[in-house]
Parts: sequence; C-alpha cells; structure tokens
Amino acid sequence: MKYAFYTTDIGIIKITYKQKISKIELVDQIDENNDRTLETDKIIGQINEYLDGKRKEFSIYDLCKAEGTNFQQKVWQELLSIPYGQTKTYKDIAKNIGNEKAVRAVATAIGKNPLMIITPCHRVIGSDGKMHGYAYGINLKKKLLDLENNN
Repeated sequence: MKYAFYTTDIGIIKITYKQKISKIELVDQIDENNDRTLETDKIIGQINEYLDGKRKEFSIYDLCKAEGTNFQQKVWQELLSIPYGQTKTYKDIAKNIGNEKAVRAVATAIGKNPLMIITPCHRVIGSDGKMHGYAYGINLKKKLLDLENNN
C-alpha cells in the first residue's frame, strides 16, 4: 500500500492506494512516506472544490475501489444515491437495500465507510432527525451538512 497526505480546511486527509484508491480518511499527522500521484491529486482537488462549495458531485469513482463485505458494498452504494444537500435516515437506507430490519447493521456498515466525503455517510441521520455518530465527530458532520445546505 502507498499513502498520499494533503492538508485541507478540515484537517489532514490520508489517501491509501495500490492500483486504486481504497481509503480516504482524516489523520492527525503526515507520514514521511507521502507518495502523491496524479490520481490522488485529482481526488483531493475534487474534495477541496467540495469543501469550497464549488462541487456537488464527484467524478472520480473510477479511481476508487472500497473493500468490504457484500452487505457493506450495498450500503455504501446506496449512500451514493443521497443527493447533495439532503439527508436520509439509517432506516431509509435499510429499507432501500431491501432489509428494513437491518438498521443497526446499516449503521455499522456506514461507520466503516472507507471513502469519507465522496461516499457521503455524513448525509445519514437518525429517525429522530438528529445527527448520530460520525467517524470524525458530530461537529464535522454538522459542518459538512451546513456546507451543503448553504450552497
């Protein structure tokens, strides 16, 4: 595996890749092995455009391959159908993938989403309309949703 690090408005983003990008995450520091490529530059460029409010859709999914179970893949694919500026509940996601009773399993799969921001797990809220859990904290989730609601 190789890694590319970028400093953004929300912190340091680490992109993990081999042939394709397998993980995009926030980290605390830049590692000495910083192997940026044209592909990682393109992805971070689109993420920065999103964070600047200039991009509502990503066109770099062909550069990515998230590893996960069939169930996780199904959940992550469903997240891609949530439009910019809108939210769905964990229950909505469970229903849309044909397993309405799997709300907790859906929440667990969402929590393991390896491609932050570009697979928009931040757009999933609780049935009570409140924000529940986000791997990088509720404050960042709120910031991303506010960004989308204001553009």
